[in-house]
Amino acid sequence: MKFLVISDLHIPTRNREIHPKIVELSRSCDGIFALGDFVDLNTVLYLQSLNRNFYAVFGNMDDYDVKDYLPAQRVVKIGRYVIGLTHGSGSHIRIPERIVNWFDDDVDVILFGHSHVPEDRIFRGKRFINPGTAMETYGIMEINEKLKFEVFKED
Repeated sequence: MKFLVISDLHIPTRNREIHPKIVELSRSCDGIFALGDFVDLNTVLYLQSLNRNFYAVFGNMDDYDVKDYLPAQRVVKIGRYVIGLTHGSGSHIRIPERIVNWFDDDVDVILFGHSHVPEDRIFRGKRFINPGTAMETYGIMEINEKLKFEVFKED
Protein backbone atom coordinates (compact mmCIF):
# COMPACT_ATOMS: atom_id res chain seq x y z
CA MET A 1 0.00 0.00 0.00
CA LYS A 2 1.16 3.51 -0.78
CA PHE A 3 0.31 6.54 1.41
CA LEU A 4 0.82 10.24 0.89
CA VAL A 5 2.26 11.84 4.05
CA ILE A 6 1.78 15.62 4.38
CA SER A 7 1.90 18.30 7.02
CA ASP A 8 1.80 22.07 7.41
CA LEU A 9 -0.17 23.16 4.36
CA HIS A 10 -1.06 26.52 5.98
CA ILE A 11 -3.97 27.40 3.68
CA PRO A 12 -4.91 30.25 3.25
CA THR A 13 -2.40 31.96 5.55
CA ARG A 14 0.86 31.00 3.78
CA ASN A 15 -0.45 29.24 0.66
CA ARG A 16 -3.47 30.06 -1.44
CA GLU A 17 -4.19 26.50 -2.52
CA ILE A 18 -2.99 22.92 -2.32
CA HIS A 19 -0.15 22.17 -4.71
CA PRO A 20 -1.46 20.25 -7.79
CA LYS A 21 1.01 17.40 -7.13
CA ILE A 22 -0.50 16.91 -3.64
CA VAL A 23 -3.99 16.79 -5.18
CA GLU A 24 -2.85 14.26 -7.80
CA LEU A 25 -1.19 12.02 -5.21
CA SER A 26 -4.16 12.32 -2.85
CA ARG A 27 -6.30 10.72 -5.53
CA SER A 28 -3.83 8.06 -6.66
CA CYS A 29 -2.41 6.79 -3.35
CA ASP A 30 -4.11 4.16 -1.21
CA GLY A 31 -4.46 6.68 1.62
CA ILE A 32 -3.37 9.99 3.14
CA PHE A 33 -1.68 10.72 6.45
CA ALA A 34 -2.17 14.45 7.13
CA LEU A 35 -0.42 15.85 10.19
CA GLY A 36 -2.02 19.19 10.91
CA ASP A 37 -1.69 22.88 10.25
CA PHE A 38 -4.24 22.85 7.47
CA VAL A 39 -5.53 26.13 9.02
CA ASP A 40 -8.90 26.06 7.23
CA LEU A 41 -11.58 23.37 7.61
CA ASN A 42 -12.38 23.57 3.89
CA THR A 43 -8.84 22.34 3.20
CA VAL A 44 -9.41 19.32 5.45
CA LEU A 45 -12.77 18.52 3.86
CA TYR A 46 -11.36 18.85 0.36
CA LEU A 47 -8.44 16.47 1.08
CA GLN A 48 -10.83 14.05 2.76
CA SER A 49 -13.03 14.07 -0.36
CA LEU A 50 -10.07 12.98 -2.50
CA ASN A 51 -9.37 9.70 -0.69
CA ARG A 52 -11.55 7.49 1.49
CA ASN A 53 -8.53 6.45 3.59
CA PHE A 54 -7.88 9.87 5.08
CA TYR A 55 -6.16 9.84 8.48
CA ALA A 56 -5.56 13.26 10.00
CA VAL A 57 -4.86 15.22 13.17
CA PHE A 58 -5.01 18.93 13.88
CA GLY A 59 -2.03 21.23 14.37
CA ASN A 60 -1.32 24.24 16.53
CA MET A 61 -2.13 26.75 13.74
CA ASP A 62 -5.49 25.23 12.81
CA ASP A 63 -8.73 27.16 13.22
CA TYR A 64 -11.06 26.07 16.02
CA ASP A 65 -13.44 24.30 13.63
CA VAL A 66 -10.54 22.10 12.45
CA LYS A 67 -9.68 21.32 16.08
CA ASP A 68 -13.33 20.40 16.71
CA TYR A 69 -13.36 18.15 13.62
CA LEU A 70 -10.03 16.30 14.05
CA PRO A 71 -8.26 14.73 17.04
CA ALA A 72 -4.90 15.88 18.40
CA GLN A 73 -3.54 12.33 18.17
CA ARG A 74 -4.60 9.23 16.34
CA VAL A 75 -3.42 5.64 16.09
CA VAL A 76 -4.06 3.45 13.04
CA LYS A 77 -2.99 -0.07 12.17
CA ILE A 78 -1.92 -0.66 8.57
CA GLY A 79 -0.78 -4.19 7.87
CA ARG A 80 1.50 -5.23 10.73
CA TYR A 81 2.40 -1.63 11.65
CA VAL A 82 0.82 0.48 14.39
CA ILE A 83 1.20 4.13 13.40
CA GLY A 84 0.73 7.14 15.66
CA LEU A 85 -0.15 10.52 14.18
CA THR A 86 0.35 13.88 15.86
CA HIS A 87 1.40 17.36 14.86
CA GLY A 88 3.87 18.21 17.61
CA SER A 89 4.13 21.36 19.67
CA GLY A 90 6.55 23.75 21.30
CA SER A 91 10.01 24.30 19.90
CA HIS A 92 10.70 23.11 16.37
CA ILE A 93 13.77 21.20 17.53
CA ARG A 94 13.90 17.81 19.28
CA ILE A 95 10.23 17.07 18.71
CA PRO A 96 10.63 13.26 18.89
CA GLU A 97 12.08 13.58 22.39
CA ARG A 98 8.94 15.44 23.50
CA ILE A 99 6.30 13.31 21.78
CA VAL A 100 7.69 9.80 22.34
CA ASN A 101 5.57 9.35 25.47
CA TRP A 102 2.36 10.58 23.85
CA PHE A 103 1.73 7.08 22.48
CA ASP A 104 1.58 3.57 23.94
CA ASP A 105 4.52 1.21 23.60
CA ASP A 106 2.81 -0.81 20.84
CA VAL A 107 3.17 2.08 18.36
CA ASP A 108 5.92 1.28 15.83
CA VAL A 109 6.01 4.54 13.88
CA ILE A 110 5.15 8.11 14.87
CA LEU A 111 4.30 10.56 12.11
CA PHE A 112 4.58 14.24 13.03
CA GLY A 113 4.91 17.69 11.52
CA HIS A 114 5.36 21.15 13.06
CA SER A 115 9.06 21.74 12.30
CA HIS A 116 8.67 22.04 8.49
CA VAL A 117 11.85 19.93 8.27
CA PRO A 118 11.80 16.39 6.86
CA GLU A 119 13.06 13.76 9.30
CA ASP A 120 13.27 9.98 9.46
CA ARG A 121 15.05 8.49 12.45
CA ILE A 122 14.84 5.95 15.24
CA PHE A 123 14.46 7.19 18.82
CA ARG A 124 13.80 4.90 21.79
CA GLY A 125 13.00 2.01 19.48
CA LYS A 126 10.36 3.87 17.48
CA ARG A 127 10.64 5.31 14.00
CA PHE A 128 9.85 9.03 13.79
CA ILE A 129 8.88 10.45 10.41
CA ASN A 130 8.21 14.05 9.41
CA PRO A 131 7.42 14.87 5.74
CA GLY A 132 8.38 18.54 6.12
CA THR A 133 6.01 21.25 4.96
CA ALA A 134 3.60 20.56 2.11
CA MET A 135 4.51 24.02 0.86
CA GLU A 136 7.81 22.46 -0.29
CA THR A 137 7.96 18.70 0.39
CA TYR A 138 5.78 15.64 0.85
CA GLY A 139 6.41 12.03 1.77
CA ILE A 140 5.44 8.72 0.26
CA MET A 141 5.17 5.78 2.64
CA GLU A 142 4.97 2.28 1.24
CA ILE A 143 3.69 -0.35 3.64
CA ASN A 144 4.17 -3.97 2.67
CA GLU A 145 6.30 -6.46 4.59
CA LYS A 146 8.59 -3.53 5.30
CA LEU A 147 7.83 0.14 5.75
CA LYS A 148 9.61 2.42 3.28
CA PHE A 149 9.49 6.22 3.45
CA GLU A 150 10.83 8.78 1.01
CA VAL A 151 10.63 12.59 0.88
CA PHE A 152 10.08 14.43 -2.40
CA LYS A 153 10.30 18.10 -3.32
CA GLU A 154 7.32 19.65 -5.08
CA ASP A 155 7.86 20.44 -8.74
